Amino acid sequence: MSDRPRFGLLCFLLLLVLGFLALAAVNTGQAARSFQQHYSAIKAGDIHDIRPWMTIHVVSHIYHVPEDYLCHSLNMNNPGPLRHVTLSELAKRKRQPVDQVIHNIQHAILTYRKTHPHYLTLVPTQHNQLKPLPPTPWRMKY
Repeated sequence: MSDRPRFGLLCFLLLLVLGFLALAAVNTGQAARSFQQHYSAIKAGDIHDIRPWMTIHVVSHIYHVPEDYLCHSLNMNNPGPLRHVTLSELAKRKRQPVDQVIHNIQHAILTYRKTHPHYLTLVPTQHNQLKPLPPTPWRMKY
């Protein structure tokens, strides 16, 4: 193969790799934005962001509801070994759809909030009290 076709092939492969790199960068940016939105919703107490990969322990911690209360709402007889099992795995063990398990947990959280309003004291942060975030590559000013 002569130099000219080899150079053309190398240029084509370089452009192909750069295209894949740009696509990966766009997908990464969208994933980061989606993660930030979900994180903000969870911090605000939105129960619609409960996912099948979460555990009873994680849900209890995030939504400030006792684990025993959540386990009782799911009719779990022996909750000890199941507190670190994902909701998806818990649904399989109970032979229920995972959406039903998540719905039961969402209902339990809402019920707990109604009966224990002092646990739902989310205080909005004042913007003037926020400290600026340290510069990182994606937050740098140009």
